[in-house]
Amino acid sequence: LRQDPSPALVTRVRGIPAAREPKRRAVPRWAWGLAAAALLFAVLVSASPSLRAAIASLDVTIGNIKLSVADRSPDSSDATIVEPELMSLEAAREAAPFAFRIPTEIPDGLAMDEQVRVNDLGGGPFVEMLWTKPGGGGFSLTARQEPGSSSWLVGLDSYREIEIGGEPAAIVTGGWDADSREWAWLEQTTLIWAVDDVQYTLSASADNLSEAELIAIAESVR
Repeated sequence: LRQDPSPALVTRVRGIPAAREPKRRAVPRWAWGLAAAALLFAVLVSASPSLRAAIASLDVTIGNIKLSVADRSPDSSDATIVEPELMSLEAAREAAPFAFRIPTEIPDGLAMDEQVRVNDLGGGPFVEMLWTKPGGGGFSLTARQEPGSSSWLVGLDSYREIEIGGEPAAIVTGGWDADSREWAWLEQTTLIWAVDDVQYTLSASADNLSEAELIAIAESVR
């Protein structure tokens, strides 16, 4: 079993102080919580036959995106906690073994956080970025080298196919609750698509950004 985020990791992420440096713009705790939710959403089930055997799932492929649909998530309470590294965008571009892009169309009032998070849970590094605004609200964007042998674990009736940049993409509503291991958080929307062998996930609460706004942001990642 690869190292998946545990409930303890979610708690620790949500407890990260809003400002780590005097010059850094304050980041609301909800933003890190949303980012943690996106990590819980990404369970690489195909990498572990024993994990796949532990849950009843249906495999679905949308373009080159692989989804495993299940009614319950695996128990990750004993997973090893892996802390992300905080660094500048420029440093993250140098650290990541792949070239990733950021959106050019950003809703008014949102600004990219000065620091990004570089994580590696055993399946290769991925970069997580946040855009927020002073009054609250925003979105997270994650970039990872597209894995050919892994899939996303999603809930029943939680997804549908759309297009991003003329290519098949998945839009998913909701996320896994770490305590109940059931599909919840229906206010959260996540887009999954790929550009030049890099897979992106864009996630936000419906209270902050509409589905149309998320698609427009994704379309601008070129």
